[in-house]
Amino acid sequence: MKKYLKIQFLLIAAAAVSLLFAAPALAAMGEIQSFSFSGFGPGDILGPGESAAPDGNPDAVFSVSITGIGALANFSLRSGDGKSTWDTTPGNNIPGIHVQDGAGKLLTDSSRGLPITPFLLGASFVLTVHDDGSLARGGKFTLTALFVDGSENSATVEIPPSVKEEPEQTAQVKILSARWSDEAKRDLTGDYEKLAGDGVPDEAIRVVVQGSGKLTGVTVRSIKGDAAEWDTLPGNSAWLVAVTSSEKVLNRKDGSIEADLKGRTALDLRLTDNGSIKRGRSTFEVSLTFSDGSVVKRAVDEKQAGPAGDAFAGSAVLLGPGNRDLTGRNEQRAGNGKPDIEAELKVETTGTIVAVNIHTTSGVSGEWDTIPGNGKWLVVLTGTDGAILNRADGSVSIPVSGPSVFHLWYEDNNAFSEAETRAAVTLTYDDGRVLSRQLQSPSSGRPQRGPGRPVQKESRELRLSPPRQASSSDYVGKGERPGKSGNKDWVFELQITGKGKVESMTLQGSSSTGMAVWDTIPGNGFSLLGITAQGRGLLNRADGTVSFDVPPNSNLMLFVEDDGFLRRRGQKQFKIQVTWSDGSVTESN
Repeated sequence: MKKYLKIQFLLIAAAAVSLLFAAPALAAMGEIQSFSFSGFGPGDILGPGESAAPDGNPDAVFSVSITGIGALANFSLRSGDGKSTWDTTPGNNIPGIHVQDGAGKLLTDSSRGLPITPFLLGASFVLTVHDDGSLARGGKFTLTALFVDGSENSATVEIPPSVKEEPEQTAQVKILSARWSDEAKRDLTGDYEKLAGDGVPDEAIRVVVQGSGKLTGVTVRSIKGDAAEWDTLPGNSAWLVAVTSSEKVLNRKDGSIEADLKGRTALDLRLTDNGSIKRGRSTFEVSLTFSDGSVVKRAVDEKQAGPAGDAFAGSAVLLGPGNRDLTGRNEQRAGNGKPDIEAELKVETTGTIVAVNIHTTSGVSGEWDTIPGNGKWLVVLTGTDGAILNRADGSVSIPVSGPSVFHLWYEDNNAFSEAETRAAVTLTYDDGRVLSRQLQSPSSGRPQRGPGRPVQKESRELRLSPPRQASSSDYVGKGERPGKSGNKDWVFELQITGKGKVESMTLQGSSSTGMAVWDTIPGNGFSLLGITAQGRGLLNRADGTVSFDVPPNSNLMLFVEDDGFLRRRGQKQFKIQVTWSDGSVTESN
């Protein structure tokens, strides 16, 4: 009898879920029945951002139960002041959520998206997030559940302050290199303790560190030759050393410093010469002090007469906009529908490269690298065969035993559209060497396409028809996810000639009075581009993304919500851009 009832229940559940997906309009809105904070740890499975790697700090755990009949598409968690947010949407630069169901089965880690999760009558979940400090401080936190029919439901929990006993952060930092630098001159100091320039560019020491800790003091002193000392301690009469990272000043107004270091970090120590540097007969040492009282020191490499002393053998040449889309405005190894900037890197210095950094030295500020979890946009490296050399998290470990050629791909932040912008490429080796070269413009036109820039194997063409208002279809609204808006969609017809796997599409319209953009890329604020194929219905996933083969999906219908652009009078031009799984991009004429 019990076995019969169990089978009957499973049949009812299967029928309900089938009905839900067969007719999304009938999906019932779920409701968060309970939402509670379970405390910190003892486990540590997450790091900052969307990293699914432990960082040594206990994670925060929540429990939630949902009632109703439907399918879950996304979770998001937000602090009461809106300054801290977590969600299950990958690639949007928002820290992720590790989700398990009530039975302990992993549904998604913090680096991936939540799959559509059906539930019948009720379901429970365990959510784990990395604490950025806001949870330990306490306050109200609101969880929002988004369902496939577009409906939402929220619940709030209040966490008392000091739930988590904040341990004194133990510094585990190693100075990889310390060298004099002539890059990106600034004037932040003078012959005094205040944070203010004196009209003369500062001397600078580039210090590269690896590890985590709270930096509370910096000292530069001579250990041989003329006496000299600079530091960040107010009120002791020593001249100030200003500390910057990615051009951001880390000192407070009084010159003191308190900054969290995580992973591999480049610090520029800027100071005013008291004559001991210029005379060139002194040796200097950098000391970094951390909140736990630990101190790490390293002698500064002797000042070189020219840049050759800290340059890798080879060259770095900026090629401009490339023909691949491997990166976006985040740390994810994924395109965003826009061709990347490309540079050619030739390296003859042997060893194992464990990090690559590109940073501007003049003009518009910008920095890109291969270090996961530090918030900088990703640089993707490819070999001579076009293969991607980065790991899934963006990091690299590339042995160089002789002359080697690589291609660098990164998203432009508009820095490289400015003529005055200059940049450098820095390579970090596993033995601590940090070597750089200026990123040069090609001497005579753009180089011919070489083996590092693979030619599209398939000839692909796009044919886009003018738009018309659909007779009844309502697949999309003004948001980034599929869902009815109550308005009839506008529809374009697209014919694709060629073969490959489509990973994203962007449709752009322009006229003398404005422009409009629709796409399949979540997290960038553009309205969704809905895509259907003959006999298949909507190809978009719950988060709006797509991934499908051509053929058989060669004749497509594109659905968009009009914000007024399409109805306006006047001539309009439309362009469709398709990004393929091999990173290449095809545009309509």
